[in-house]
This record gives sequence, C-alpha cells and structure tokens, in this order.
Amino acid sequence: MSRDLDRMNIAIIALGDDPVLLKILETWFVEEWADWYGPGQPGDAREDLEKCLLPNARLPRCLVALDGDGRPLGTVSLRDTSPGSDLYPGAWLTALLVHCDFRKAGIGIKLIAAAEREATRIGFPKILTATATAGSLVLRRDWQQVKTLQSASGPLDIYRKALGPV
Repeated sequence: MSRDLDRMNIAIIALGDDPVLLKILETWFVEEWADWYGPGQPGDAREDLEKCLLPNARLPRCLVALDGDGRPLGTVSLRDTSPGSDLYPGAWLTALLVHCDFRKAGIGIKLIAAAEREATRIGFPKILTATATAGSLVLRRDWQQVKTLQSASGPLDIYRKALGPV
C-alpha cells in the first residue's frame, strides 16, 4: 500500500461509538473467514459483533480503525475465548483484520497497540493471542511466544504480553 500512514489521520474507536459499522465488519468477517462465518458454517459474524455492543460487558470489545473521512480500515477484538483460552484465561486479541486495500500501511500495529491499551484500561494484567499469520506483528510489539497448539487448520502460535499497572 503506497499511502503514508501518518497522512491518513487514523482514529481508533469502539464499535459501540458507531454501531452502523457493524454491517461493514460483518461483511469483512464473512469474506475473510468464510470457513467459519460463511454460509452453512458454524460462526455468526453478526452475533459475534453484536456481543461487542453490550453496554455492561467487560468483554468482548471491538475496536475499529477509521481514516480521516470515517471510512473503516481495519478492526480488532478483545474476547475471553480463543483457541488456547482454556490454558490461559484472560483477555485475548482476536479478529485482527485490516481491509485488503489498506494492508502493509501499519494499521495492524496500530490496532494491536489500541487493543493493548484497552485491555489495560479495563483491568487486565496481560493480553494473549493465538495466530497462524500475525506473529511478526505481535513480536514487533514485544509479545512473547508461549506455546504452539495444533488446530484443525494447522499450528497456532500463542503469544502473551504483560501490560502496565492495572
């Protein structure tokens, strides 16, 4: 992506601050993770995203990166369930997704940093993630690999990061 990230004026908001974005994110989820959210598959993208709108829930949370015109660029969620959450309870960074038109511009790193801040804000001492594809991103944010799990789709690396004072 040739856009300069600094000129994009990126804001990261909670999905609850602009619930109209839910429909766009739902479409992205179905396209990106068709094996889970596609027709006839076990996942329900709308239901998962709607859970992020519950006003009194600590988790899940969904954050959305927007450009200066309010267009969504990417998203990330914090949940208490993920592959590996039975071994390591806590806040899990999940559903990290940057729209294909905006990848390689640093938005994923900004979303990870925002998820870390949000997990700290709501009182978690650490954050975890399970990924087969984003390991290099979390390592750039000083996460530590703690385990590799075998899943139906292949190996998933589990990473953890200690957060600041809660």
